[in-house]
Formats: sequence, C-alpha cells, structure tokens
Amino acid sequence: MQDCKFATIVAALMLLFGQNTFADSADIWLAGQKAFHDGDYSSALHYFQSSRNDGLDGPAVHYNIAVCHFKLTDFEQARSAFHLVADKFPQMRGLAEYNLGLVARRLGDDRKARQHFLSAYQISPNNETLRILASNMLRETEPPVSTVSRWTGAAGLRVGSDSNVALRDEIGLPAGATPSSSMANMFATIRSPWTGRNGFRLSGSVYLSRFFDADEFDQSDVYGRIFYDLRWSDWRFEFGAHASAGTLGGSAFDRKTGGSGRAIWYLDQKSSIKFRFVYDDISAANSAFSGIEGSRQQWDVRYHHYSGDHRFALRLSSETNNRVDRSISPARTRIGAAYRYAPESGWGYEAGVNFRNSDYDDLAIPRKEELFTLRAGLTRILFSDWFAMLDYRYSENNSSDPLFSYDRNQFSLGIMRTF
Repeated sequence: MQDCKFATIVAALMLLFGQNTFADSADIWLAGQKAFHDGDYSSALHYFQSSRNDGLDGPAVHYNIAVCHFKLTDFEQARSAFHLVADKFPQMRGLAEYNLGLVARRLGDDRKARQHFLSAYQISPNNETLRILASNMLRETEPPVSTVSRWTGAAGLRVGSDSNVALRDEIGLPAGATPSSSMANMFATIRSPWTGRNGFRLSGSVYLSRFFDADEFDQSDVYGRIFYDLRWSDWRFEFGAHASAGTLGGSAFDRKTGGSGRAIWYLDQKSSIKFRFVYDDISAANSAFSGIEGSRQQWDVRYHHYSGDHRFALRLSSETNNRVDRSISPARTRIGAAYRYAPESGWGYEAGVNFRNSDYDDLAIPRKEELFTLRAGLTRILFSDWFAMLDYRYSENNSSDPLFSYDRNQFSLGIMRTF
C-alpha cells in the first residue's frame, strides 16, 4: 500500500536528522536504524525510545518512534506520537498531519483522515512530494456523492388494540383512564431531495388514527415544514418553519405554527450527537378546546451510535408549556434509551425505555406525574422496500392525584414501505 511505503521511505529520510545525536547514544541510534531497516520494528522502537530517554530530543527520534508504533499497528500510540511531532516541531507538522491521516484511516475514520490529509496539503506549499501524496489520499478517501435525485419517504398501516386510549395527554388534553379499544392507524411521510448543495427543502406527514370502540378519540394530523439544510465539515444544520392542523373525534381540534432548529455533530462514521429546539404557537380550531391555546418549547439532545446492523440511542429532553388551561401546562423532562438490530434480511428486533417527569406547578393544588414506558418490537424485511412490524408498549403513569394515574398496554401489527 502507498501509505505503508511512504511511512517507510519517510522514516528512512528522517534518519538524516539523527546526525546531531549525542555521542553516547550513537550506538543505540544506529542499532535502531538497523532494526528498522530489517523490519524488526519492536526492537527499533526499543532502541529509539532508549535514545530519547538518553537525551536525544530532535524530530527524528520522535518521528521514528511514531512510525514504529504505526508499523506495529499500535495506532493509538502512533496518533499520540505524531501529534507530539506536529506540536513540538512546526517544520514537521505537514508530514505529521499526513501520517495522522494514515492512522485515522487505519482506525476506520475516513472523515477525520480527510481532515488531516487536507491540512497536510495546505500547510506544505513547498513540499511537492508531500502534496502529491496528500492529494492522492484525498481522492482515495473521497466519500460517494450522497445526492438524492428523488423524493423519499415512507407509508404504513398498523392494526391492534389499546387497553387505555390515553392519547389526550399526547395531543394537549389532560390524560387519565379512558376506554379500551381495537384500533388502526395509517401514516405517510415525505421529504424533498438533497441535491448535494446547501439549500431549502420540504418535508411533510399525514397521520390518521381510528379507535373502533371509542371514536371520540379518533385523530388526524397534517404537518408540513420548510427548512434550510446546511452542511459544513462534521456538522449539519437545519433551520425551518412548520405548520400543522389536527382533528379529534371528527372535529377540528388544533392549529400549530412555529419554528425549529437542529444541529447534528458527526463524531465519526459511527456516532453523532443531535441538538434540537422546537417552538409551537398553538391555537384551538374549535371553541370547545380553547384551553389548549398557548405556546410550547422543546429542547432535545440525542446520542446515536451505529455499529454494523446495531443501533443505539440515548435521549434527554425538556419541555415547557404556557397554555390557557394550566392543567395542560406542565414542565417536563424526559430521558430514554433505545436499541435496534436491523439486519439486511431476516428478523430484526428493537427495545426501548423512557421515563418522563411532569410538574404542574401552576395549579391551585400542584400535581406531579411520572410516566414510565417500555417498548419491544420485531421487524422483518418482506421484499424490496416492504417491512413487517410487531410492536408492544407498556406505559404506567403515576400521579400525585390518583385521578390521573393509569397504565396502558398496546399491541400492534403493521406493514410499512419506504421509497
């Protein structure tokens, strides 16, 4: 490989810096050179480290220690040693940055590797050989152009049963014990293509839910959003405005307008942190629901880790409400964790747990609630872009006012198609 060849060539060239070694270290230094030339990198590392410990502190000894670690596949030690060379010897920074790129690539982080190769190229205008090598590695690590020339989305249908149709809390009315019912829901989402350039995009969704034994809780919601998608280095930003309209029990229920911002920090190719803020201005579409009017703010931070077919996520969020009806104006915090195994074929599975704390401090008699939710599911790829889903959720809400305490069991079987 070109990177290994270059590391070897540069290591040999850098031995020229060893002409200023101390006399009492000459034999050790020469032994290190010979061991390196013979491919005995473990012995070479020992000799070079001994030379350093005897007082040899020039760039050659530190650089060759770093190269020995690289050759021995001790990449974490190699990274630390190359960083030391870059920090301590400015004249060597370009070469060190290039080798840091090789280390990052061996560790599977092509994004970080490209940053180092680009830095090596930019700070070495007078080193044509190094610039050519850095350019070659930049081309070799060039990510595929992730342009989507068509709209993408998903649509699905689920049927099942709900032991407690406690959806009122989720849409803005006080929760409590409600009837059990069989149910069905349909959903569809769509998003405009990303062309590979920063710019405006559109997204939308439709949700319909029907409770056959409690039709007063039937729901529908239509949502649309326009946002500016900005991608820079290891970050992605979205700034947008949204609007939605919903119904409850066949009657117009609410209207929401607002804005949101999201930032995604890609730590490496396997993990990211997402920050999000959403503001909603809420109005009632029917005078019977005037108590829901007001505003809501939500903050959210999530950590995602991907490893092959495995997905893991952690979530921490907070919510504040300022509604006409103080009984639906809680301050909330939520923490959650989820795991998903999603193979390219066969069965997958997922599980999650969430805890939500709600404080209704503005009531004449303040109320506190704690909602615990456990979820488990199975998924299976049927063919092409079609998926089957089997889902179970258990929820238990404990309130300081027993009227608002409840538990809930939900089962559903569904099918979904992505496009």
